[in-house]
Amino acid sequence: MNYDFLVVGQGITGSIVALQLKKNSKKFKLIDGGSPNTSSKVAAGIVHPVSLKRCNLSWRGREFYEFSDSFYKEINFESNTEIYKPHKLIRVFASFEEQNNWIGKTNNEIYKNILSLNNKELHNLNDRFGSGIVELCSRLSVNEFLDFVRDSFLKSKYLIKNVFKAEELQLKNNRFHYKGDTYSNIIMCEGVNALKNPMFNYLPLIPNKGELLKVFSTILPSEIINCGIFSLPETKNIFTIGSTYSNKDLNPNISEDAKENLMKKLTKIIDIDDIEIMDQKFGFRPTSLDRKPFVGEHPIIKNLYTVNGMGSKAILMAPLLVRELLDYIYHKKPLDSMINISRFSKKINDENIDYAKSLGLP
Repeated sequence: MNYDFLVVGQGITGSIVALQLKKNSKKFKLIDGGSPNTSSKVAAGIVHPVSLKRCNLSWRGREFYEFSDSFYKEINFESNTEIYKPHKLIRVFASFEEQNNWIGKTNNEIYKNILSLNNKELHNLNDRFGSGIVELCSRLSVNEFLDFVRDSFLKSKYLIKNVFKAEELQLKNNRFHYKGDTYSNIIMCEGVNALKNPMFNYLPLIPNKGELLKVFSTILPSEIINCGIFSLPETKNIFTIGSTYSNKDLNPNISEDAKENLMKKLTKIIDIDDIEIMDQKFGFRPTSLDRKPFVGEHPIIKNLYTVNGMGSKAILMAPLLVRELLDYIYHKKPLDSMINISRFSKKINDENIDYAKSLGLP
């Protein structure tokens, strides 16, 4: 069979690629090996355009949020569920300096309808410096979203449940051949697995381990709370607490240090004697050396593309970045130089060149 695209990876980004290709009536297949510890499968799904640590709008924050908000609301309609819901996020200030900075931003037109002060008492919480509200915030139920995409494409036979093997790919007459099918284009959305693949492992991708706790509590509030870590209400008295960030711990297991770190930070705002730890999970986020995503076409192998390196912001950024990649592919619209992988073309190495030659390229 002949297809327009092969999409590799059914995490958040690969799922979004598939949904946009479907909307554009493209013929494609989606392949995924079902790894349990991808960042997508443990992501909390909190979406907002603010860098809370610095109390600034994230790079292209409002633009990404507005596009993603529209994209996920459409998925709600298609799935006839509320996979995506608006929330207000409460930021508990760590100092008077942070409080003053937040107040200053609320008087800035740029932050209109994004930041406000919280004038309500936060029961059971230590908030002696006060708190603020991120008004522009939502939550995507990530696993429900991934399940919706998986089930939709399994029924239509668009999804292949298998591990992609780069060594089995062939290139003939400018068309990719894989497992008996032919593809005009390939889009790689592998996350940290890209480091094992000779296609794009020259890109400076850094695995960043994140760990989360599932806890039982009768005193944690029903809002999303952020105090350097977050508390996210799931069901009655059940919360997700997260997340850690480590680019040094590459151990594929949960760690006692991460659990202690999360509980220590939670202690700053609440009495943790009430809290019972029920479960702990981990995943590896794909982050980049310059903190900007990897989007674009392979420097040697034409019609081979990637969208990767968004770290914890894939839910926010991927819908618009995927649209920009597809505009590049079909309408030759230039990619933003800050995301274009051409910025790292000098890093391509002998392994990548040898792989290109194995496909028959000179």
